[in-house]
Amino acid sequence: MIASLPELISPLTERDFRDHLRERSPIFRRSRGENRFGKLLNWAMLRNLIETGVIPPDQFAFTASTRPLPATFYLKDGKIDVANFNGLLNKNVSLVTKPIERYLPALNVLCADVAARLGENVGAAVVATSGDGGALELHFDAPDVLVLQIEGSKRWRIYDRPVDHPIKGMHRPDPPRTQPIFDDILRPGDMLLVPGGYWHQCDNDGADISLHLSLLITAPTAWHAMRSFMPKLLSEDAFRVPLSRFTDEAAKAAHEAALKEALIEKIKAMPLLELASKGLERSVTHTDAAPAQGVASK
Repeated sequence: MIASLPELISPLTERDFRDHLRERSPIFRRSRGENRFGKLLNWAMLRNLIETGVIPPDQFAFTASTRPLPATFYLKDGKIDVANFNGLLNKNVSLVTKPIERYLPALNVLCADVAARLGENVGAAVVATSGDGGALELHFDAPDVLVLQIEGSKRWRIYDRPVDHPIKGMHRPDPPRTQPIFDDILRPGDMLLVPGGYWHQCDNDGADISLHLSLLITAPTAWHAMRSFMPKLLSEDAFRVPLSRFTDEAAKAAHEAALKEALIEKIKAMPLLELASKGLERSVTHTDAAPAQGVASK
């Protein structure tokens, strides 16, 4: 059972892997004929966890032709309708989950090890596609995505001109009009690193269900630090005063000056790296992994 980053990326070294993350360069490693990732998760295991309710319905969604399906197609009274769930799997649909490592002990151990070694947030989402096509349209992800092909095969295309330093919520530019810099088929045991910001798309390459696991690696940034810092201001009266209700311009100007001075002092004293990590912990969900039910995916 793979339980650590060195085991996962072997024969690549941990230092080499860090270099790829820092330089934002893709990695493709072909299997040596064995599926090293099969014990972390398989299709039968995933289906059982969903059908028995261990993985709750708000942690996954279905897409067809890259568009989300209404939850009424597979839920009844807020719970999985097993018959409808199985019926959908026989059609050209994809099952896309949010990070689900908490429901799989072995996967949770692996994610914790990778997170501890890198000092970054790591979650694990899953995409299973039946029939032709893929789960999502051409897009880029904010996290770095380490793809582990579990079952079936999937064709991946990655394009040049990645978005610089992507973060969830930022403006999304138009996709590039270029030929792919990577175009290959992943089979069980193959591994692919798609750095954050790279436009990509993947499609099922066979008649069987294609299942891949995505380790979502998110590095802490100054944005995460500020996100974690902002709630602290709510405890101070000065930051809750309405700015539109001053009748005296001099008092309004004095209040603004005092606020700016207080902010400058607080920012100077800010433990940036500590706050960034805390802000990151609150952003564990990877919305790119599972499109909102009934809302068009990106």
